[in-house]
Amino acid sequence: MSIVLLRKAATFCCSLYFVILLITGYWLLIMGVGMGWAYTHDASLIKWREYTPQAFEDAKKENKPVFILITASWCYWCHVYEENTLEDKEISNYLNTQYIPIFVDFDKRRDIVRKYPGIGIPLTITLSPGGEKLFSVFGYLSKEELLLTLKWTLKSVSKGEMPSPQTKGEKLKGITLPNKEGLNRYISGFEKVILKGYDPVFGGFGQEEKKVFAEEMIRVAEIYKRDRDKKILEMLTNTLDHIAGLKQKPVERRRPSFEELSKLRDKERALIAEVEQLQKGDRIVGIFDHIEGGFFRYATERDWSIPHYEKTLLENADLIRLFLKAYEITRVSKYKDIAVKSIEYVLNNLYDHKDGRFYGSQNADEVYYHFTSEERKRVKHPAIDKNSYTVSNAKMIIALFYASDNLKDARYKAIAKKALNFFEREMITQNGVLSYYDNVQKKGFLDGQLEDNAWTALAFLEAYKATKEKRLLEMAEGSVIRFAMERLYDSKGGGFFERRSTSKGFYRDGELFIDEKHPKENSVMAYALFRAYKLTGNTDYLKKAEETIGLFMDEHMAGEISTINPYFHRLAQALVETGRY
Repeated sequence: MSIVLLRKAATFCCSLYFVILLITGYWLLIMGVGMGWAYTHDASLIKWREYTPQAFEDAKKENKPVFILITASWCYWCHVYEENTLEDKEISNYLNTQYIPIFVDFDKRRDIVRKYPGIGIPLTITLSPGGEKLFSVFGYLSKEELLLTLKWTLKSVSKGEMPSPQTKGEKLKGITLPNKEGLNRYISGFEKVILKGYDPVFGGFGQEEKKVFAEEMIRVAEIYKRDRDKKILEMLTNTLDHIAGLKQKPVERRRPSFEELSKLRDKERALIAEVEQLQKGDRIVGIFDHIEGGFFRYATERDWSIPHYEKTLLENADLIRLFLKAYEITRVSKYKDIAVKSIEYVLNNLYDHKDGRFYGSQNADEVYYHFTSEERKRVKHPAIDKNSYTVSNAKMIIALFYASDNLKDARYKAIAKKALNFFEREMITQNGVLSYYDNVQKKGFLDGQLEDNAWTALAFLEAYKATKEKRLLEMAEGSVIRFAMERLYDSKGGGFFERRSTSKGFYRDGELFIDEKHPKENSVMAYALFRAYKLTGNTDYLKKAEETIGLFMDEHMAGEISTINPYFHRLAQALVETGRY
């Protein structure tokens, strides 16, 4: 593991802040340290507020800037930031007296994460009393760095040095329908970008840290199934073998004794250098946990070594589908075995057998995964975030229906149906699907989000395909798709708006309705509509799917792996195959 200090400018709203940041702040990119422990902000020295209208009203009334921390329950470096910097008495007192501090949970408030995008967490943001963004930087900041930044922000506010108001660009006007040439260009463009970004040595994409891009790799598997191109198959199997740590050259592992590891684990948040040395000396290769099953979130090295050790339901659901897809097209048993072991990991650790819902994640632990199988039985396991998040639950439900069909195991189908029953009972409202279920309060929150409704629609459609139970199709159409089409669809310009919420306690003025159209969420909703059209023959679904892909097709052919979209690619291929173009 290495801790690399990158002196790069953080994102600012005007050039003044860019200059100041070069002097006072920098991005700290932590490479190779896993994440763990939630920030228990209710017991913090800082008087944290939630992201609510009242917090922003108080900022205006008191003429105080806003300090926002975006963090996650699995984030190890968020915890280090808390303990070493934010919980310092001088820092906490300064924030309490001079700022309105707001805490944002990365998993619960994906809507706010989209509003303030960053390349990692913890993410520190400062806003003016009126809500304009002044400063944004990810990673760990020392007390001195943060205090300097806080004082500079306060000085800028007192001098009235605010960024210029940001105006939205001109919106696309009118409906844009796809055509055959454009669809074929998008199909071939997607595949060229995949080939261009592929790492032929270690698989995956890129030459540095390795993120999974599981949805893109699932599409690669589907392309191979269609074309039987051997280089596509090699791309798939080479990537999966490295993800699982099966193809790398053996490395010498200098693992400390159980006693040494236990002592380090007790103080790992303070002994950062020692934890770093553990990752280098006892190098873990691959992001699959061969002892307990399940996948870590990503790896910090090109060869898929030194993982970030959190296990999230979101990434595990995607990777389970990917390994099952590889098994389907290759019939190589190792891919099935890894998928099954990961499903069992989820059912043993991230599943509420009573409610039928899935938990969010298991916290990272920099030391725990260096214990042997027998040693792990003697120590406390990393904690579980027992809240449930709609998108990751929908993805896991889809993965289980696929596993049931692929492996002919009815147990997986029954578990998926039980999870859908929970969502039908607790999470679906007249204003669409709720975003998350709070395990303590035992209720769901936050309605009206496109992302949640798109993935839930796909989950119910997959359920209907697997079971032929008409009730499930009716839930998809009547409770989810109807809301999206009536409340989120732009009948004048095509595509779906990000949000139309009634959750007034979660937003400041003007944020209940957001007319931005994000391509990722639109692609999932458009594909869900096409699937619904194929199942029902409702041509209005087809029309809106076409209008949605028409809006985004040319925009997302920039030639980078981050811009390509597997669901638009899947939809483009399906539209061509209808013979309508």
